[in-house]
Amino acid sequence: MFGKSARGWTIPTAALCCLPVFGLAVAQDSAPAAPSSAPAAPIVVDVATLQRYVGHYRLGDSDIQGVMTVTLSGTQLAIQFTGQPPAEVTAQSATHFAMKGVQANLDFVTDGKGPATRLILHSPGPDLTMTRMDDAAAAQFNAKVAARVRANTPQPGAQAAINDWIARVENGQPADYTKMGPELAEAAKAQADQAASAISSLGKLQSLTFQRVAPNGADIFQAKFDNGTLMVVIALDSKGIITGMQMLPAP
Repeated sequence: MFGKSARGWTIPTAALCCLPVFGLAVAQDSAPAAPSSAPAAPIVVDVATLQRYVGHYRLGDSDIQGVMTVTLSGTQLAIQFTGQPPAEVTAQSATHFAMKGVQANLDFVTDGKGPATRLILHSPGPDLTMTRMDDAAAAQFNAKVAARVRANTPQPGAQAAINDWIARVENGQPADYTKMGPELAEAAKAQADQAASAISSLGKLQSLTFQRVAPNGADIFQAKFDNGTLMVVIALDSKGIITGMQMLPAP
């Protein structure tokens, strides 16, 4: 992220190119391994079993934050999150799969007879559970995100949310966790001191400018400080609650 002299602030799944902003975590010089044992040798899973995993899974209960689409081509299973490219997964058991090239794996929850009801993603950070959803609802959500990307208009309240968080850091105040989703709030509380130190080292905020809507529907802003510039990625739900935030060094 920032190299060895500073911390990069990012999300648990930021290393997964196919996944969006979910929460807040510290990016170490070398990312921690996903919470699983050493990778097992790939095994062959019959097509009938793999077919039960195909479909769409939603992130978020009352409010959809993203859709994971699972597809099957021959005997190859692949996953694709809203606005992101697909990623192949390799079977390590009948229900446990590893993503290729990244530190993450996933489990499908099923009774062994019908379609899987849930998908659980394991990565550096909290596990994420996604529930099977209707195909039409998934298509509607993805189309809505694509329309936002085309319109390239920030979510209402996104810029104000970033300004509020940075202002609180500058004034030595804690973040307003009531305005965050539970997973993000939990991670932010655990890392509040480190986040404050990283932001404070950059000096005062000079400007915050909207750049574009990311492919997954999150908004990207450029934050210029006295001593540096950050790109801030933020995602809000339909009620204006912050469901994810990512801070990266400006290119």
